[in-house]
Amino acid sequence: MRPQKITFGEMREMGVRGVLIYCADYRCSHHVALSADRWSDEVRLSDIETKFVCQTCGRRGADVRPHFDWNRPTVPAMGYR
Repeated sequence: MRPQKITFGEMREMGVRGVLIYCADYRCSHHVALSADRWSDEVRLSDIETKFVCQTCGRRGADVRPHFDWNRPTVPAMGYR
């Protein structure tokens, strides 16, 4: 059994509005950043981990973590001229 993680409500109280979702297969390492607005305050991050299926490798399961830099502006990628 996986340890229970914080709730989305507790996460929002810390000012965090997004989550990072990592594929459960350490060899795949696919990840995505999502807004946490779709989940209610009483749901734990660990409650939703089994519901994800990796779109890269097809494995079910994920590691869901708070995305502490969600509100930080991104730096545009450098391009070639």
